[in-house]
Amino acid sequence: MKKIVVTGGCGYIGSHVARAFKQAGDQVLIVDRVQRDHTLQNIDGWHIGDFADDAGLSAIYNFEPDVIVHCAGTSLVGPSMTDPGVYYDNNISKTIKLLNWVNRFTKKPIIMFSSSASVYGEPEVLPIRETARVQPISPYGRTKAMTETILKDFWGAYALPSTIFRYFNAAGAEPVAFDLGQEPEATHIVARILEASITGHVFSINGEDFDTPDGTCIRDYVHVWDIARAHVMAAERHYTQAGAIQRIYNLGTNQGVSNKQIVDYVAEKYGLIHVNYGHRRMGDPAQLVADAELVGAELGWQPEYSDIATIIDSAYKWYTQ
Repeated sequence: MKKIVVTGGCGYIGSHVARAFKQAGDQVLIVDRVQRDHTLQNIDGWHIGDFADDAGLSAIYNFEPDVIVHCAGTSLVGPSMTDPGVYYDNNISKTIKLLNWVNRFTKKPIIMFSSSASVYGEPEVLPIRETARVQPISPYGRTKAMTETILKDFWGAYALPSTIFRYFNAAGAEPVAFDLGQEPEATHIVARILEASITGHVFSINGEDFDTPDGTCIRDYVHVWDIARAHVMAAERHYTQAGAIQRIYNLGTNQGVSNKQIVDYVAEKYGLIHVNYGHRRMGDPAQLVADAELVGAELGWQPEYSDIATIIDSAYKWYTQ
């Protein structure tokens, strides 16, 4: 049994990661500024507060973790373009404070960091390998890339081990009980389109003039439970290795789905009143598709729930049960 801290553990991805570790038999502490009771059920402990203030850092220290999954952060591309200061404070300054604190531990835990495909910016080659150039085009993406660099430097200087997961588009809901998912008024497309379908509101697509076959963005969608599984598998693999490790993995499916394809699926199965095509958002690349071969080769991870039908249907059940 390992001891796992999940910062941002009441959030969308963090709650699934915490659940997956708990189901694997590990002991889990959630640290989050937001309390959502349904995400805390059957969890060993929690601290409701900022992970980087004195109380939050003390809670982490006292738990003596083997692994810290760092999911806490501000994570929207659009707002990062208009208010980048919030992103640099929450995603960089506070993370440095956490890492400096953890570096004092006698037994250094493995840091698992929630990064993003946004670090690649406009990719030069598809699908995107982990060795592709890091060239983010939004402040949000730059905070992820900077944190990756910080983790590499802490590994080199202090032997602080870390595993970096570059998530492509996380979507879906817990696929068995359907009791974990995105909170209402989420900004990701699957959540937004299902809310529009359920409420009968108009759904808006951000842009129809991208250089793609149907003019809408193409993204690689990965089920949130598959993301959670990858963390558990990495902990099992890397926790048993001698010495400090540092790894970077894409989490995706090696295939893309366009916004219009998602619209068509939901419209046919669940119904949509009207679809409006608006302007593209600043900082949005036309296509992001992962080459996820490395995580399969090193961890044995393969997506099990990440076909677009399972993603959408699981999210719909979360919203409607």
